[in-house]
Amino acid sequence: MIAALVMAVVIGADTPLEDPADEARAQSLMREIRCVVCDSEPVSHSTADIAMDMRRQIRQQVDEGRSSDDIREFFTDRYGQYVLLRPPSDGAGMLIWLFPFILLLGIGGAIAARLFSKRRKDLSPLDER
Repeated sequence: MIAALVMAVVIGADTPLEDPADEARAQSLMREIRCVVCDSEPVSHSTADIAMDMRRQIRQQVDEGRSSDDIREFFTDRYGQYVLLRPPSDGAGMLIWLFPFILLLGIGGAIAARLFSKRRKDLSPLDER
């Protein structure tokens, strides 16, 4: 009896939603949300027990009519920003997106400044006759 109940829960965890549009949205969310026990693996690819629970939770919330942002917020409130495979593009998340470009500009500027200042020092005065 208990084994049958466990099997029903496990089989029901990955049962697709009836509406294809809702299932597609749930699948998209599953690719955006990270498994909290796997190494940078989305819950859609993970076989961990918690990933199965997270997939079931995503499908349940999509079926209840919650928005994608509400579902992401549910998981970030529960597990922190780490659970999102894409960092947010506002606030501190914007700094994460811009940091590589700022670093490249800073390095390029430092190299240019060094070359320009070195060039000026190497100039010899003109001989006037």
